[in-house]
Amino acid sequence: MRKPTVDGEKVKGRLMRAMWLFLALLFLVTGVLVGIYSFWQGTHQNNDQNSAQSQGPTCTNDPSVVFNGAGAGGAPLAGQQLANFTPTASVQSLSCIDVKTGSGNQTVQSTSTITANYTGALAATGKIFQSSLDNNGQPFSTQLTGVIPGWQEGLIGMRAGGERRLIIPSVLAYGPQGSCETPNPKDTTKCEKYSIPPNANLVFDVTVLAIQ
Repeated sequence: MRKPTVDGEKVKGRLMRAMWLFLALLFLVTGVLVGIYSFWQGTHQNNDQNSAQSQGPTCTNDPSVVFNGAGAGGAPLAGQQLANFTPTASVQSLSCIDVKTGSGNQTVQSTSTITANYTGALAATGKIFQSSLDNNGQPFSTQLTGVIPGWQEGLIGMRAGGERRLIIPSVLAYGPQGSCETPNPKDTTKCEKYSIPPNANLVFDVTVLAIQ
C-alpha cells in the first residue's frame, strides 16, 4: 500500500482546520442569533407588561351603577348592603366596572399616591364592612404600593374623578389570614373577631379624588 504523500497530508490538515473553523463560526453565529432573539423576546415581553401596567385592567362600563352615599342622618354604612350589587360566592379573578370616567390629566400608576373615597363589602353577602364615608367623609390617602394587590392592579389607569368597582378574589385581598379586628386576649396569634374573614372575596367601590 502506498504511503500518503507530504502534499496529501498538508491538504488533509488544511481541510481539517477549515472544518473546525467552519464549526466554530457556526457555533458563534448560532449563539449570537439565540442571544439576539432572547433579548428581543425579553424586551418585547417587558414592553407588553409595562404597557399593560400603565393602561390598567380592562373594565366593563356600567354608568347605571350608583355608589352608596354617606349614611342618611349620619348613620354608618358599615353593616348595610352595597348598592347595586348582587352577592356572589365565587370570584375567580380580578374584575372591574367603570361607573364614571375621570377627567384629570394624570392616571394612576403603580408608584402613585392617591386620595380616594371607598366602600368595601364582602362579595358573598354584599354587606359593607368599612367605608371612608363613615369617617366624616374624610378621604383616604395612600401610596398604591401600600394597599392590597387587588387595588394595586385594579386602580391602574384611573383618572381623578373616576369611579370604579373592583371585584377582588381573596388571593388578591387578605387571603387565608383575613383581617383581624379583635385579637384573642389569651393568644394574640389568634383572632377573636375578624373584620374581614379568612379567604373572603371582596368588592370595593372606589372614587379617586386626586393623584400624585
